Amino acid sequence: MLLITNNKKFIEIKEDLLAKGIKVEFLDEDYIGVLQHGRDLIHGGYELLTHPLYGSVKPNETIYRTIILKEGSKLDFNSLGLIEDAIQTAEKFKKNKLTPNWTERVKDDFRVIDYDLMSKTVRRIINE
Repeated sequence: MLLITNNKKFIEIKEDLLAKGIKVEFLDEDYIGVLQHGRDLIHGGYELLTHPLYGSVKPNETIYRTIILKEGSKLDFNSLGLIEDAIQTAEKFKKNKLTPNWTERVKDDFRVIDYDLMSKTVRRIINE
């Protein structure tokens, strides 16, 4: 499995995740950049294990995004459709209202939300 994120909280547990068979790829990208990188990997045969628009935080409110994929053997059109729709949705939200220039405290709150949601998802995936 591959966890792609722009949330530095995952760097802190990178070794723990690697020990569980999950590679962590940290990107210095914005929300949409993470989704676009995921789309590029899907074109290369990866499949989404998580929905790219999980949670209730709108794409123009948070700057953090984490997605989990697994290697596949061919182009997964369901994953491609999901990620393309997510990119279009994020771009639409961003066009309508730009992401505020949050304080570091608010950014940390968004990091915690993303981290908490995805950490629980990772545990669920591993235990299936």
